[in-house]
Amino acid sequence: MTFKPPPVPSDQRAARTESLIAQKASDLGRWRDAGNLASQWASRSKLAAALIGSGPLRILDVGAGDMALRGFLPADCDYTPCDIVSRGPDCLVADLNRQEFPPGAYDCVTFLGLLEYIHDPAWALAMAGRAAPMLVVSYCADTGGERAYRRGLGWVNDFTQAGFEELLRAAGWSPTAGVEYKKSAANTQYVWRCVRADDAGQAA
Repeated sequence: MTFKPPPVPSDQRAARTESLIAQKASDLGRWRDAGNLASQWASRSKLAAALIGSGPLRILDVGAGDMALRGFLPADCDYTPCDIVSRGPDCLVADLNRQEFPPGAYDCVTFLGLLEYIHDPAWALAMAGRAAPMLVVSYCADTGGERAYRRGLGWVNDFTQAGFEELLRAAGWSPTAGVEYKKSAANTQYVWRCVRADDAGQAA
């Protein structure tokens, strides 16, 4: 895949993001353009696949983008991509900001590089819990309090690490593994493996 650099924050993007927040809407025009899918996240997909573990498993990859995760999963995994626009003939389409979630039962749901753009991530996390007993999720936690920077990237929410982990628990998830993936002056990105809290309790 041709390298596509990550987005650079801009005042124009920040103003657009504030408008999307007011409307509780997605930036459909941005995500329709495959040129806006940065290509540097293969190592995050590889980490997510390691946290998922060995199959056979049914994987629902929400916000699949270029579907990099597929290439790191065992051959016996049943991989289903989902995004706000179709990325291929087998890709489901759903806009989480319109409270659309794909139907079906899976062994694991993944949210990689997604929830920063979702106005109601608690709803999305709860829906993932209805679809699967396992979740692998990334989030760029706010460490610098620079809201304008986050808006300039198109991010609509501002959880700290502790705040996001509380969000996970409130949605019924029990984090069983958390990895610091990438750090900058304004945010730190983590990847968590979670199981449904009721399943974790039964295992205990």
